[in-house]
Parts: sequence; C-alpha cells; structure tokens
Amino acid sequence: MNQYDDEWFQHIEEENNNNVSVKAKRKQGETWRSVDLAAVLADGYEPPRPTVCMVEGSEYGLFYPGRINAIFGDSGGGKTWVALWAIKEAIANNKDAVLVDYEDHPAAAVARLEALGVSRKSLLKHLIYIQPQERWDKLAERNLLECLTDRDVYVAIIDSTGEGMAIDGVNPNADDEVARWFRGVARTLAATGAAVVLIDHVPKVQQGGRNVDFASGSHRKRAAVNGAAYLLEVIIAPSRESNGRFKLGTKKCRFGCRRHGTIACVVEMNNEEDGSIEFTMVQPEQRETVSFRPTWTMEKLSQWLEKMGQSVSWRQAREAPVGKAGGKADRHTVDAALACLRDDGYIDWPKGKPMEHRMSYTAANDPKNPERVETSDEPF
Repeated sequence: MNQYDDEWFQHIEEENNNNVSVKAKRKQGETWRSVDLAAVLADGYEPPRPTVCMVEGSEYGLFYPGRINAIFGDSGGGKTWVALWAIKEAIANNKDAVLVDYEDHPAAAVARLEALGVSRKSLLKHLIYIQPQERWDKLAERNLLECLTDRDVYVAIIDSTGEGMAIDGVNPNADDEVARWFRGVARTLAATGAAVVLIDHVPKVQQGGRNVDFASGSHRKRAAVNGAAYLLEVIIAPSRESNGRFKLGTKKCRFGCRRHGTIACVVEMNNEEDGSIEFTMVQPEQRETVSFRPTWTMEKLSQWLEKMGQSVSWRQAREAPVGKAGGKADRHTVDAALACLRDDGYIDWPKGKPMEHRMSYTAANDPKNPERVETSDEPF
C-alpha cells in the first residue's frame, strides 16, 4: 500500500476529523513509518472501486476517488465535456468540485455547465474554480489547501496536463520532471479524497490511431495514474451545429474493474432547441445504435485494400483515395471504417502491425446495415 491509498486517507481523516489535505499535516520522514495493515487484512475488506462519474447500465463509474485518473485524446474531441459531466454529478449529490483550469476562462466553464443543466446558484455554492498563472510551489499549495478547508470535494479536474507542465517549466518527456510534477497539485488534490481527473493529449503523429496507448510524453504519466485512464476516440466531433458521439476506451484500471482495451462507455451529446445539451454516458451493450458504421467508406476501403494486394500501415490507409471525388476521407470516418472492418473479420490488423485484406466488403450485403443500400455516409 502506498501513502495515497484510500484506507490511509480514511485512517488519517478519522484521527484529525476534518477535510484538510493529509499532505499538509505530515512531518518530514513520517511516510517511512510502518503502515498499519489491519484495515486491508480485515474480513470483508473491499478494494477501491471507480464510483465517480457513473455510467448508465454499469455498476461502476469512470474514476476512482482519492486517486489520480486521466482522460486523453485528440484536441476538441470532448474530453472536457466528460470532466464537466463529473462536476455536474458532484453538484447533483450536494458535493463540491474543483476545476484547475490552465487553458480557458471561467465564463467558458460556466457556460458549459449551465448547458448541462447546472444552476448558477449551485455553481456559486459548489464549484471551486482555480486559474493558475504561475508555478506550483509551497505558497500555491497553501493557497489551494485554504480553498479546500471545510469543503467536501468529490472530484477535481486538471485541464490540462500539458499546460500545467508548461507553466511549471516541466519537460513532458523527462521522466524525473514529470514524476515530480505529479507529486504536486495532482497528489495534493487526491489526498483530499477527491477523484482527480487529468485531461491530456495524444501524440500528434498518432492521433486517432489504434496504436495510441497513452498520452504524449514520458511514460511516467502512466505510472503516476493510480486510478483509471481512458482514451477518448471521436466518432462524430461535437459542435454547436451538430450532435457529438465518442467512446472511452479503457487503458488502465488499477484494481481491474474494467479490462484493458474494453470500451467503458459511449457518450452522446445532443443539442436541444433551448441551448441546453442532452448528455448521455452509456455502457455499449445497453444501446443498439451507439456505433457509427460508415458503410460507404468501409466499402471503398475494402476495394482499395484489395487492389493494393499487400500489407499497408494505418497511416497509408488514412491517405487512401476513398473520399468524395477520389480524395481523402475524414480521418475519424476512416478510423471508424477500419475498426468495423477489423472487428467483422474483413481485414487482419494486429495491434501495432500493418493491416491486410481478407475478404471483400459490400454495404449492400452487410447484415449489420439495416438499410442494405449504398449511401455516402461521409458527412464530414
């Protein structure tokens, strides 16, 4: 057990009977004392579970309380929306939420939360908004802890990891610097018992691909996440003009509540006439029509792969002339089409390897296509 385990927090909180960070009360060298293991060895002990940001149709939420969690993916894909939904859940449960916003303005966060149905009165009561403009240090830590005194913090969002490291002068590719950064604001917030959610990005050279297994930068990021981490993959990018749809793939789950590589949930964002947003987060098997199946692009890709007659890389497939008028198709459409072809056995595509054509696909003969007609479903 490390010093940030839930049982350790509970033990300290019972002794001190308040919500101030454990880190603020420790003395130098105290963490090198023996930890009492009675709690985790007792009959009936249950390991931590992800209970924050619940998923419809599942017994689990996305994030572990008292631990560092992460969402990473392409820019503009919907990561912040998922984090704000977790804030809405906190407020709905009469809990407090922290938003450490390195990237935007408070008006943007407020507008989005209002669109999700959170009232201004509730935001004033429960949202703790932090907008750092300077490095994390002892004074910053003291000021943050003062904000959290006597607050019941349920979730803490850090948006984003890259901007936070930039302000602190951290090289995102340097293992030691990254490890030290996580021991700052992220662990300080986790020590309150809140579910900390880091928002991060994938490497630009791999955006949207199946080979992306974690956020860009040092691998110490993966080690520092002691809760759960998810890759957000866009199916349809959300905007004010169009509804959005994306999925969260499990890339790490510290206590195995979700298997690596499984889809934790599919998220749909629908714009309402009154300006509000209907936001649903559903376990995939709970809804029959959650998957974007670009049958027209699938057929074009199948024809192109068959014509190539050899193994091709994911990047080559993205450059294939399968769009309108013989041009390239939208990358999210290509990714979705390739995933469907792979899952249904039309192509062989081992993880990290080139893909090979196995058999021809036609939209008209696709048993999963209810229309059974050839249509261009490449609207992007």
